Amino acid sequence: MIITMHIGAHCTAGGNLMRGLLKNKGVLGEHGVVVPGPARYREILPDVMKKVKGDPASPATQEMIIDQITETEKCDRLVLSYEDVICVASNVFEGGSLYGKARFKLPWLRNVFAGHEMEFVFGIRNPAGFIPHAFAECGPRKSYEDFIAGVDLHHLRWSHVITVMRDVCPDVPIKVYAFEDSALSWERILRDVAGVRAGVPLAGGLDMLAPIMQREGMARLRAYLSTHKPKNDNQRHRILMAFLDKYANPDEMVEEVDLPGWDADLVADLTERYEDDLYLIEGMEGVTVIS
Repeated sequence: MIITMHIGAHCTAGGNLMRGLLKNKGVLGEHGVVVPGPARYREILPDVMKKVKGDPASPATQEMIIDQITETEKCDRLVLSYEDVICVASNVFEGGSLYGKARFKLPWLRNVFAGHEMEFVFGIRNPAGFIPHAFAECGPRKSYEDFIAGVDLHHLRWSHVITVMRDVCPDVPIKVYAFEDSALSWERILRDVAGVRAGVPLAGGLDMLAPIMQREGMARLRAYLSTHKPKNDNQRHRILMAFLDKYANPDEMVEEVDLPGWDADLVADLTERYEDDLYLIEGMEGVTVIS
């Protein structure tokens, strides 16, 4: 059995991902893919991780956990999601690095399912959007300075985080998606995370596009797709782009940033470095970018 686990990052539509997969629970089950509700494992998993730490869980413990999660349902692939498995959003810079706790938390997670194949799913986002949204989850008691923990934003790289993941769990491949592309590639993301072929019909492929398009445009797009089935992902992408160009909701396409010390130059620099980082990630061994 393969265990696919979405592990973050925060503010990259992880909740939407799980809701989309659960929406397709029935059809995925027909293809040997089990998507349990998060309530089944989000309490037990951290406890087991703390107990096993550096030692692989015993076969009996692994079987007990999987039986509890799946309710003994037979499956070829088990898909889980827990974006707080490394840390909560308010602590993403704790210790002076981005998701620094991944260095020991992910080996603990791997040891919980030591007897099974595993893969991680990790969403990334332009730091110019990620940081404001992650900070917004901190609440009023944490200042921006405490949140950022002295990190030099100009040296912030998702590739550094992914390198750590590969170093500490070298047998676990990683599927990466960029939040900025998700509106157009959501169906592909759902399919690749679930590990099903292109011909499997999945609902919810437009769920990330709907919030940034005018209602009229979405209605016209759904009607068009019902009579003009795309032959492949590239054709589907071109259709979605054409409708988005015409019917995009301007109010949803622009993000305002109001953080201490931030200006247009910083946003531009973070964006440029992020785009360069994406190219680097695409070439990393053991990493597949869903695009």
